[in-house]
Amino acid sequence: MTVIPSILVQTENDFIREISSVQDILNLVQIDIADGKFVPQTTWTDPDVIQKHLKIECELHLMVADPLKELKRWQKVEQVVRILVHYESVPDFKAILPTLHAYGWEIGIVLNPDTPIDAIMPFVNDIKSVMFMGVNPGKQGQKLIPEVLTKIKKFSTLYPDMFTELDGAVNEETLPEIIKSGVKAICPGSAVFKNGRTAKENIQSMEKIILQLKG
Repeated sequence: MTVIPSILVQTENDFIREISSVQDILNLVQIDIADGKFVPQTTWTDPDVIQKHLKIECELHLMVADPLKELKRWQKVEQVVRILVHYESVPDFKAILPTLHAYGWEIGIVLNPDTPIDAIMPFVNDIKSVMFMGVNPGKQGQKLIPEVLTKIKKFSTLYPDMFTELDGAVNEETLPEIIKSGVKAICPGSAVFKNGRTAKENIQSMEKIILQLKG
């Protein structure tokens, strides 16, 4: 199981501080992009500044009402390797797939807690990953919705080779149950950047739990 920290910030200084605290010990982070439309919250994201300070690869979690418009801003950011687009953000996901493929990045679909996995079955051959939201998107610090773990188990049984991620309410307390779901990557936010320990200490602690419980 891979730890991919989720960076959701309000200012440039916050971004620099958070990325500086993890990029010497990891090779991939997730950058959350919220527009205040698809989700109530907004985030700071300046592709030029991010490209300048980011030394490792990143995936983009698009919590936006117009993902195609947002992606145009990131075309020149060489660190981007994967884009995560919410199934719920567009009326017809199939219609945007050709444009998404044209960028050359890996494509992942994101599912909100209430969205059934049946919704994305027509697209599984067109994507490389699925990210499950353990909470309703847009705000850090929420409690994990346990039914999401059941959904991950079912999907992983159907598509064992698909790369899966869980974003939302990932912390040391929920990690034992999350591990049982079979998800392949976790995307902690608050549990890495917003407690009394350093980001490095938090990540190492999670990795230790994963190693102990997965054997």
